[in-house]
Amino acid sequence: MSTPDETTGAPVQGAPAPGPALGRAGASHVYLVGRVLEELAKALYTYGDAHLTSTTANGALLLPVEDRESAYIGPHRIGRVQMYAPKKTASLKPDHPALIAWAKEREHYRHNVLTIEILAPAVVAALKAHAVKVGAAVDKYGEPVPGLTVSEGDPTPTKSLDKDFMAELLAPERIEQLAMDIIAGAVALPGLTPSIEKGEQA
Repeated sequence: MSTPDETTGAPVQGAPAPGPALGRAGASHVYLVGRVLEELAKALYTYGDAHLTSTTANGALLLPVEDRESAYIGPHRIGRVQMYAPKKTASLKPDHPALIAWAKEREHYRHNVLTIEILAPAVVAALKAHAVKVGAAVDKYGEPVPGLTVSEGDPTPTKSLDKDFMAELLAPERIEQLAMDIIAGAVALPGLTPSIEKGEQA
């Protein structure tokens, strides 16, 4: 009997045609190696970000606001990092009781206070859960529910990486060493010269 990760099916229409057949074991292996690399990429991104947003001995940002730094692998410019000023954001919930009371007391806002009718969120959640369970847009009494739809997505593989292996692979000292290897050019992308030149500051 197959598990969800072992389900096979036809390629998704519109997706790139697959190359040589990998077979069940090969495809699983390549998929999981890709997911391991994804976790490594996240760790490197976090490591680099922590250093980019760190401060120097005099308290200045390592990469000052509005400054930028390019990176190269051999003759190839792979991109740049630019530091932007922090964004200002405002947070306001439109249904905050104090906000509603405040608006009602003011002539220029009173007419913007809306009264709406909705089905209780808990009931909506229960209707959707039942519809998924039975595979039909009906409630637990078998009655069709207006506006309710049920759709089914494509089969999706999921990862289950070995925890001990990943803990060892993503250990801080290993990520630091990998970062040093990347800077030194000891690690390279396929087809690119395994050397990294100093990027110029703009």
